[in-house]
Amino acid sequence: MSTDSLAETLDHAEPRRLGSLRLRLTLGVPLLTGVIVAVFEWSLGGFEARGEGLARMAWLVLLLSAAQLLFLEALLLRPLRRLAAGCEAMESAPVPLTPEDATPAPGLAVELDRIGHAMLRARGSLWQQDQDARELKRELAQQRHLLHEAQAALEANQRELASLARIDALTGIANQRAFDEALRREFKRAQRLRGLLALAVLDLDQFKHFNLTHGPAVGDQALRRVATLLSERFKRDTDVVARLGGEEFVALLPGFGMAEAQGVLESLRDELRALRLPDGMGGLTISVGLAAASPAHPYLSAQALLQAADEALYIAKHAGRDRLSLAA
Repeated sequence: MSTDSLAETLDHAEPRRLGSLRLRLTLGVPLLTGVIVAVFEWSLGGFEARGEGLARMAWLVLLLSAAQLLFLEALLLRPLRRLAAGCEAMESAPVPLTPEDATPAPGLAVELDRIGHAMLRARGSLWQQDQDARELKRELAQQRHLLHEAQAALEANQRELASLARIDALTGIANQRAFDEALRREFKRAQRLRGLLALAVLDLDQFKHFNLTHGPAVGDQALRRVATLLSERFKRDTDVVARLGGEEFVALLPGFGMAEAQGVLESLRDELRALRLPDGMGGLTISVGLAAASPAHPYLSAQALLQAADEALYIAKHAGRDRLSLAA
């Protein structure tokens, strides 16, 4: 075979391939469409036996196949034909022997080169966007972690503040707010269960003179020692020991009647009288007012019970101090 005949054969090869592809599409698309339509009709309830049903399926297959062939022709076959024509033109163009004799590339080559550069720029832009997205994701994760840490610290601070709001800063025992809540709670429980509830108000005797004699620092140390003694003496889970302010303390004793509470408080007075500060300075005495609610001796309210204990303390103070007085 001569060189010219070989070139002619190659020239006609691409059109034959496109024609063969078009023929395959023309035959294959209707067949595939028919299968899809038949499966769809069968899924809806079976094939219709009447002739109009088959005619409707045939028209449907014909219309869908025509639409798909037009779509393939516009998006696939025409661009392939243009690309084949461009390649043929590039192959038939004279090849320059030297770089000096080079001629400008054909229009299709320029267009392909422009598209290639655009794709490279788009790829670089996508890579940069991907890097930015990764960096943003890392920053968001770090911010989320910091937010969780700040939230945990805030919750811990809130718990600490709530605890401090119920604890006396000097002595470490409950403060008046915590005592008021406990008194209301235990008084309602004693009323509901018809149980016993004893309440003692304790006040250190002549504590202002003690502070003037030994100094505020020794006075604060004495208050802490008294609070420790009360906590050690009344250590049941239901007992509540609190500092109401200054040198005044209170003990709430659920389940105790007047006699049981009186015995414990007398022992407490003896222990406090024998208590000495670490530097050996002075001794302390305490006056106590005691009231107790019971089914036989009820009180109208928790405040009435506290007022009865306060009145008993007033009597103990004016009767000479260092003694326990019972509410009437």
